[in-house]
Order: sequence, then C-alpha cells, then structure tokens
Amino acid sequence: MKKLFSMLLCFCLMVGVFAACTSNPDSSDTSSDASSVADSSVISASESVADDSANASDTTSDTTSSDDKKDDNEALKASLKAEFLKSANEVVVNEDSVTFKDATSTDGSTITVAKNPAKVLNLYASFTTLWYEAGGTVIGCIGGSSSQELYKEYIGRDITADEGMTVVATSSSGKKWDTEQIIALNPDLIICSTAMSGYSTIEKPAKAANIPVIAVSYNDFSDYLKWFKVFCNISGNADLWDTVAMKSLNDVVDVLCEIPDGNAPRVFSMFANASTLEANTSSTVVGGMVTAMKATNIVDDWPNTDGADRLTINLETVYAANPDIIIVQCHAGTDAAEAQVAETYGSNPVWQSLNAVKNGKVYYLEKSLFHNKPNSRFAEAYQKLAEILYPDVNFSFKSSK
Repeated sequence: MKKLFSMLLCFCLMVGVFAACTSNPDSSDTSSDASSVADSSVISASESVADDSANASDTTSDTTSSDDKKDDNEALKASLKAEFLKSANEVVVNEDSVTFKDATSTDGSTITVAKNPAKVLNLYASFTTLWYEAGGTVIGCIGGSSSQELYKEYIGRDITADEGMTVVATSSSGKKWDTEQIIALNPDLIICSTAMSGYSTIEKPAKAANIPVIAVSYNDFSDYLKWFKVFCNISGNADLWDTVAMKSLNDVVDVLCEIPDGNAPRVFSMFANASTLEANTSSTVVGGMVTAMKATNIVDDWPNTDGADRLTINLETVYAANPDIIIVQCHAGTDAAEAQVAETYGSNPVWQSLNAVKNGKVYYLEKSLFHNKPNSRFAEAYQKLAEILYPDVNFSFKSSK
C-alpha cells in the first residue's frame, strides 16, 4: 500500500515538471512586458505626482505672494490712517463734554466744552461750513459775498438768509467786528480763527462774559479729521464720525495706496495769491499732498526751505530742475490765476522752454478743493491730483465715477 502511494506521488511530481517544461515559450517575455508596464506606470505616476507637486508649489507660491502683497497693503493703510488720525485720537469725548487742544494750546494744555450748546456763533466762514457738515447750526455768522459763496457751495444754501440768522459782520477780520453786538447775542459758544485777528479780538470780551471760545487752526486733512471729531461730538451728532469723516479717510487712504513706485514726476507747485506768484514747499497743504503721492516737489531742494511755507520764485532755479508738471493753486479762481501766470511769465523765454510748459502739463487747481477747506471733499482733491500726477494709472476710483 505504501509502495502504491509512493508511486502515485512520484507520478504527480513528474506531471508537474512536464507541464512546466511545455508551458508557453513567450511567458518569460510576457512577464518581462508586465514588469515593464508596471515600471512605466510607476514612473508615470511618479512624474504625475511630481508635476502635481510642482503645480501645487507654484500655486502656493502665487498665493503666498498675493497674500504678502495684501498684507503689505493692509499694513500701509493702517499706517496712513494712524498718521492722519494722530490729532483726532487726542480728542477725549466725555458723557457731557469734549476735551481737546485748540490753537491756543501752545503749552500742551486742553480746553473742555460742553455738548449740545443751544446758541452758537461761528466767526469764520470755512469753519462754519465744517460745523454744519458735523451736524451743527448757528444763530450768527460772517456775511459778505465770499462767505456767502462758501455757504452755497458747502452747505447748499446761503445761510445768511435763514430765518433768525444774525450776520455779525461782513468780514472775517476781527478788527472790523462790533464785539458788543456779538456778546449781546449771549451765545453758549463762539468758534473763530486765529487768523485775521479773529481770536485776539473776541477773546477778552468773551471771557469777561463767561462765553467759551474755540480757536481753530485748520490746514490739512489731519486737521479736518480732528475738528470734525470735536464738532460732531459737541453738536450731539457723533454718528457722523463714521458716516462722513471715516468714509473720507478710507477714500483718501485708498488713493495713496494705489500710487505707484518708481518714475515719480518732478513737480513745481505754485500759489497764485492776490498779487504775486509764489512757490509751495511741502509744508503747505498742496505741496504736502504732492510729496505724499511720491512725486518730487522741486521747491524742497531750494535753499531756505526750513520752516517756510512759500518762497519767492526764481525762474532760473525752476529751469535748472525742469519739472515734468506744474500745478497752480488758485486764490481767486482758475481763470484769474491763468491770466496772472500769463501776464507774469507768458513772454518769458525761460518759462516757455520748461518741459511742463512745452508739453502742456501746466494745471490750474480748483479753488474749492485746493484753496478753500474742502472738508469731506478732501478725497476728491486727492483723486484729482493723483490723476494729474499719474495720468496712465488706472486708479480704482475712476470706475466709480
């Protein structure tokens, strides 16, 4: 039995060996091909993974670069806003009063004014327009044609014609005021300017009558934000801070953040006042705006600019710098300024040889935006100047016009 079992086992082994020897002769190649296909699949898969990784890396790099630019832009916006708001952030708003520095606070002292004064006198037309923009009204103001034009443009009407309005004077010059008439109105608050002897004229009579006086000094956009915060909180309209002032701030900052780097134009900024033409340094509002927009104000390279707002113009010095653009700030309107420039320099060969003149790059700035206090229209002023300095830039504000 054991022998029979052994014989059967041997027979099975022999059949297995024979089957192996007579199998498909191409099987080795097939195995090789299968192995090759497998290897190719692995390689292709590896290459695909590598490509995907490279693409993912590129995408990640692009995303990172975009995120970095976005972060840089947000950081720039935050920095600009902080700088513009520096003075406004010093204003302290209390439950019943507002504490701040005015133009008399040369020693760092502050004044405190109660909220919601019932009767307000404003003795400077530009500040009257800002007081109304911040939600206030007055019982007395300055009249005269120039003031009336300001009221119409910024308030929307000539407030000297309002019922119950007292025109206390037709000039902002304090020397022409009847202080007894002003004090007799018994106001709860007087707002005035330190210019044209305004504050020095009314200070003592008002103090004797126990009437608080705010002496305003307002030149640039930062000043606008400060005084808007003071005024809207005193007038009881604090909500206007966000809807008016902060909107203006955001719009101005947006313009400045879109100013390109490189290829900055060389700019000559002039001021056409009532009698002469002067050069604006960067200490002036317009000159400062030019510098803030990364352009070069050629006047800043002149001698004796330290502490100076405006300088006497020397055309030879202007020619040496040969500006790309000339802007003219207008005291009495663009037509009057253009006539003044033509009369002063029109036939002068040095003026005619300037690149800005030859290329038609002399611009007369709108009085209401660049000489008067533009208040909430400051953003419009920045936009117009940006378009002059960088005409080829597709600023985002253009699409909203």
